[in-house]
This record gives sequence, C-alpha cells and structure tokens, in this order.
Amino acid sequence: MSSQGNVVTSRQSLKLDLPPSCIEFCPAHPRYFIVGTYNLQRDEPQANTNSDSSDDQSLSDETSQRNQKQTRSGTLVIFEVDSEGTISEKQVASQPSAVLDLHFCPLPGWQDILAVVSSTGTLAIFRLDPETNASSPLQHLATSTISDVPEGVLFLSCAWHPGQPNIIAITTSTGEVRLVLLDDARKIADGGHGALITHTLEAWTVAFAPLSMDLPSAGDVHSAVTVFSGGDDSALRYTSLGSADVEPDRPVFQALHPPIKMGGHEAGVTAILPTSCQLKDGAHVVITGSYDDYIRVSAIQPLNSVLGTRRPRCLAELYLGGGVWRLKLIMTETEQDIWKATILASCMHAGARIAKVVGSLDGENWTATVLSRFEEHQSMNYGSDFLPGTGNDILVCVSTSFYDRLLCLWESTLD
Repeated sequence: MSSQGNVVTSRQSLKLDLPPSCIEFCPAHPRYFIVGTYNLQRDEPQANTNSDSSDDQSLSDETSQRNQKQTRSGTLVIFEVDSEGTISEKQVASQPSAVLDLHFCPLPGWQDILAVVSSTGTLAIFRLDPETNASSPLQHLATSTISDVPEGVLFLSCAWHPGQPNIIAITTSTGEVRLVLLDDARKIADGGHGALITHTLEAWTVAFAPLSMDLPSAGDVHSAVTVFSGGDDSALRYTSLGSADVEPDRPVFQALHPPIKMGGHEAGVTAILPTSCQLKDGAHVVITGSYDDYIRVSAIQPLNSVLGTRRPRCLAELYLGGGVWRLKLIMTETEQDIWKATILASCMHAGARIAKVVGSLDGENWTATVLSRFEEHQSMNYGSDFLPGTGNDILVCVSTSFYDRLLCLWESTLD
C-alpha cells in the first residue's frame, strides 16, 4: 500500500437525473439508502454542468449566490442494495426545493425517521417503511419552518440530538445554529428562541457529541450535550446545551456556557466527527474536515469540567487532496491504551478516502493515514456512506459526485 492508500474501483455505477448533494443508509433498513439531489435553475444562461465543469464551481458557491434570481428543486431517491451487492432504484420523491442535507434518527425505535433540510429553509420529516410499501417506501410526515427565520435563508445541514428523538440542530446560510423541538406531528413546535451559536459566514455543518462526552449538569438543567458547528469563517465553535422542563414535554434550550471558538483551520470547517474517545487527561477526541484539504484530530476538554480554560490541541492532521465535505465513522477499537478509528471521507474534487486514526490515550504519538481511495468521480464528491454491518472483511461503500451526477458502489478492505 502506498502512502496515499490503495486505489479501489467501482463494482457498479449509475447516472442520476439530478446532481446529488447528500446520501445516507437507513439504520432500521440497512440495505436501503437515500440520495438527496440539488438542481439550480437561473434565469441567465446556465453554466456548463457536465463532467468537464471547473472544480472552482461547487455546491457552496451556489448556496452563497442568493442575490441572483434563481429557483432550486430536488428529489429524494431511494435505492436498495440486494444480497448480491447490486443497487436498484425503488422510488423518486420530488421535492419543491433543493435538498441540502438528510439524516436518519440514530436512536433505537426511531431509526426509520428521516430529517431533510432544504434550500427554502424547511425541515421535512419522513418515514422509510419498505415492509409496508415496497414500491414507495418513503412516507412524508410533515414539513415546517422556523417562524423567525427570514424568507430566503437556506438550511444547510442538520443533526439529531443523541438522546432525544424530538430535537434537531439546523445550520443556516446566515451563520446560525438553531435548535428545534418537534411536536407529536413531527412539525417544529419551538425554534429555540434565537441562535445557539453564530458564525460570521455560512454555518456549513453541525454535530452533537456522544452523550458519554458530557457530565451531568447541576440543578434543574439536565441532558447536557456538547454541540459543535463549523463555518465558512474557518472556525469550529462549540458549547454545552442543556434543557429545563418549564412545561411538560416542552423543554427550553439553553447554552450552559458561551460558545468557544477553536482555530487551526486554514479554510471553512465543513465536517465534524465527535468521538467517544476520552484521553487520560479528560479531553475528548474530535475529528474535523475543512476546505483546506485536511482532516485534523483534536483533543478538546469538556466545557462543563474546565469551562474552556484549557485550549484544544491538535494531535494529528492528514492531507486528503480535496476539501473534506463530510466524515463518517466506520468503526473504533481500543487495545492496551491505543485507540483506533476508521473513517470515510467525502473529499469534493478528490473523491472518497478511507482513513485510519491511531493514538495513545495519554495523548502522544497520534497518526492519521489513508487506507484506500476511490477516484472515479469527475466532479465534487459531497456524499459517501457505507453499508451497515460490513467492514469486518470487506467494507461496501456508495459515493456520489455532483456535476457528473454519478453514483458508485465500491468495496475496500480495512487493512
């Protein structure tokens, strides 16, 4: 294996009708995955969008061009990977606006519930149920907006709370991180009364820490969890979130500490992967990706134990050859105080990478290396995921690219 990892090739590739912006497998029905698409239509002559499009064009450029008269539309495309490892399309659900991010709820009993955020500032909730309706397994439940978010603001990303299935974090094109509470009909009942975290430019991504990263809060505030966000301002920002039950089933969100800004990135922060790894000094390991083509492994102290007095430190970094738009955790293991993590990175114009992070729990001798790379995409790779349950011998991955509208299935060992 070279220092840049083994090159892998596709087993199957498909051409999509519209450019893909995001993808995720369903935990409840692990052979099904959903692709969100993004179609921009301008009144002026359309730029060339074939596979020869310049890498200078990107989804981030288009989401920033709000002053041009334009419309966006999209679809949710449901696929199945059969037992032979072949992809087949099951359903195409047209959407009134472009899809910018989607995620299934991670909590048991809710893992068939999908959150989708759009270019018109909407949050849509769906259920995936192939057992009830195999030909149209995706069922729309609700679509809603945040009442005090102005028209024209895009919702750029979303993340489910790790402990409560009715709380979702959303980032906006105006740099805000908002927390929303869903009612029983899966509509937004509470938009969080303002921004939890604010960036000076677009807030590209948001992530909750695993609940194990946080200590119980004191007094009447409970369910503390750290929220991380990344913005086009090159900043990683984070705070601890708590809630107080003022009314039954209607918690009020509150930041337990002022948001902390972490530097060290040379461009926008576009991917955040908090982990459950805790070092011996109490710091937790957080992996980030940036437009500057690097992933960085950082040690960050819990806010509610040191109140941010100890600065985060970089344990390792790795150049991946393209802007790191998304990160997915494949697996972790700990053996004799050595922690290992395998991750899947969507690297925009460089394709997809599988990387391994290894380090000692004493905070020393951390490294990050590329295991394999998939480079058949001819334009921006904004979304990749892997088939749940694979990886012990062979990991099955699906990745996408934007302007050439390509979807590829490929396999890799993790050695």
